[in-house]
Amino acid sequence: MLLRLNGQQHSAKTDALIKDFELDVSKKARTYSKGNRQKVALVAAFSSDADFYIFDEPTSGLDPLMEEVFQKQVLALKTVGKSVLLSSHILSEVERMCDRIAIIRKGEIIEIGSLSEMRQLSRSTITVTTSQPLAAVANMTGVHSFDEKTATQAIFSVDSEHVGSVMTALGQLGILQLQSTPPTLEDLFLRYYNQDNSEAGDGHDSK
Repeated sequence: MLLRLNGQQHSAKTDALIKDFELDVSKKARTYSKGNRQKVALVAAFSSDADFYIFDEPTSGLDPLMEEVFQKQVLALKTVGKSVLLSSHILSEVERMCDRIAIIRKGEIIEIGSLSEMRQLSRSTITVTTSQPLAAVANMTGVHSFDEKTATQAIFSVDSEHVGSVMTALGQLGILQLQSTPPTLEDLFLRYYNQDNSEAGDGHDSK
């Protein structure tokens, strides 16, 4: 029915998608769970031949294996030059599939760009052990949330644009161990969320 509404027909591709999404078509539609209803919509969407696809929270109700099937189907669309607009709260899903990302807060787009551009706006997490005390690093520009485990061991975050100067300073202190965790889209999203809460808190305190 969904295919006919769009002027399409059930095809061999539809059968292949039913198999990939493990959709039991022997059951009555009214007995389907939320996950199975989601599968019906996805099978219909991927069966359709279009230039532009829109998915709004498409993996809601799906288990991890079916989420992977969905991601593979989207990547296949991209490979053949199709355009896809995806709205999702699953940030790992967005990171894997999207070329450009927009963050929406309170109904407005507050940031847009490629994943690499987005990551430049976030912070890397540094875990380091040095031969000399690290106290001076805590006061460097771009360093945040400095957690000194011992005089020569600490965990902190650093703005992307200041990573070079911080690494130079650490090198002068004699690096014994170093782990750098690059920023993720989730880090960026939470950074905006926390800024929003901070602004709300400031407004409350000023009253």
